[in-house]
Amino acid sequence: MARWRHLLVAIGVVPAMIMYVGLIIGLAGLFTNIHPVLDLLFYVAAGLLWIPPAGKVITWLAKHEAE
Repeated sequence: MARWRHLLVAIGVVPAMIMYVGLIIGLAGLFTNIHPVLDLLFYVAAGLLWIPPAGKVITWLAKHEAE
């Protein structure tokens, strides 16, 4: 069983999320405080945008775990 994949994901996810949050904070200055509806759309999109990449990582991990 290759436990290195779990370690790689555990070590890689935290810095990736920190970079993603930093990017969103930087972009928030450009898109927020213009209109409340735009604020809502931005934060909903930013809150959901990280899910597909995380799903790909989890799928990769699960696919190789099943072998």
